[in-house]
Amino acid sequence: MRHNRDGRKLNRTASHRKAMLRNMVTSLFDNERIHTTTSKAKEAKRLAERMITFARRGDLSARRHVAKTVRDPEVLQKLFSEIGPRYVDRPGGYTRVLKLGMRRGDAAQTAILELIPEGDEGRKKKKKPAKKKRKAAEAKKPSTKKKEKVKAKKKEKKAKKEAPAKEAPVEESPTEKASAEGTSAEKSPAEESTDTSPEPSGAPESEGEKEK
Repeated sequence: MRHNRDGRKLNRTASHRKAMLRNMVTSLFDNERIHTTTSKAKEAKRLAERMITFARRGDLSARRHVAKTVRDPEVLQKLFSEIGPRYVDRPGGYTRVLKLGMRRGDAAQTAILELIPEGDEGRKKKKKPAKKKRKAAEAKKPSTKKKEKVKAKKKEKKAKKEAPAKEAPVEESPTEKASAEGTSAEKSPAEESTDTSPEPSGAPESEGEKEK
């Protein structure tokens, strides 16, 4: 596993890689812009920003430390007299990588590594205040009244679906209808006699009528 082993090998030995990065950083401080591949530019960017941080300090120990990498005395003087003071108020981010595209021949990704000019603040992300974010989130969320209305509508729909199922009459089969008609037509004679009997009068008979 490659834990805590950062950096690119760039298909070179350690000594070759260190010498190449030293030359690239020296050329960057001298011309303030170099054209190379993207992977080399990213590795040189790390070393260049470290050297600029030492140059911002400006003391003797920092100069001796940087002199191990930047071995050209004129470039070293420029770094401590011009480039270092330029970024005193800038907390990091002294260089940038601009990607160009594919290189003809080997199709390698190329880029430009350059020092950020003085006064260039770069792109800044627009931050929305927290209150607006909360308001936007609250506006997206449905209110409690709306939720209650939606629940009431759902209950009404369920009640309408259940009501016709309960109220619908049960249809009789044709065999049941025929049997019911036959039973009504065939009545017993006792039932018919009870139906034709005269109704008793409600008025009482007098005494003369009883004697007769």
